[in-house]
Amino acid sequence: MLPDVTDFCRLYLLRHPELDAAHSSLAVGDGEATLSRRGQATAIDWMKLFETIELDAVVAANQPQSADPAAAIAAAKGLEVQSEPRLRDQHLGSWQGRSWEELAAEDPDRVRDFFGEFGEVPAPDGESLGAAVERFFEWWIETKPQSLGKTIAVVTSGAMVTGFTAAMLGMRLSRAVSLNLPHGGLGIVDVFDNGARIATWNPTALSAD
Repeated sequence: MLPDVTDFCRLYLLRHPELDAAHSSLAVGDGEATLSRRGQATAIDWMKLFETIELDAVVAANQPQSADPAAAIAAAKGLEVQSEPRLRDQHLGSWQGRSWEELAAEDPDRVRDFFGEFGEVPAPDGESLGAAVERFFEWWIETKPQSLGKTIAVVTSGAMVTGFTAAMLGMRLSRAVSLNLPHGGLGIVDVFDNGARIATWNPTALSAD
C-alpha cells in the first residue's frame, strides 16, 4: 500500500506506449509518431489502472504519442490534459526521422558515442538529453510550489522519464539507464521539500505478456 499523499507530491511518470512499425525503428526525437495497436491497447489499460487512483492533473508532452494516451486518462477522470512543450523528447537534429540502422551504418562512431556517453552527447545539430531534461526541470520548478498534497500523471518519452527521475534522486544522468522502462511502463515518485523517493517502479512488469 502506498501512503496517502499529504506533505508531498506524487508523480506518476509514464513512458508513452509502443509506436507503430513505421516509427519504431526511427530516431523520432521530438517529432510526432503514432501508436501501434498494442500501444492503443496500453492506453485502455492505463484508463483501467487509474480508475481507483485520484488524480489532480494530467500533463503530457505535446507530441501525439504522449498527448493522445494522456487524453484517455484525463477524460476518464473528468480532467483536461495540460499540454507541455518542455516535456518533448530531445531534439535529434539531422538524425531526426531517419532509421537508426541507416545512421549506425553512416556514422557509427557518432552513434556509439551518443549511446555510450548517455545523456551527454547530442545528435548533430540537436540537443543532448541533459539539455532536454533541464527543460523538464523548468516545468517542475514552476509546478512544485502548487503541488503539495497533489497527485499528477506525466506522460512523455522513456528517456525523459528516466533522465528526470535520475536527476531528482541525485544520480548522474548516465545512471538513468538503470531506471529503464518499457513502452507503457510507469514509475511512481514521491517528491518532498527536501528530496524525492521512488515509491514503486514498473509495477506491471511481472504481469506483462
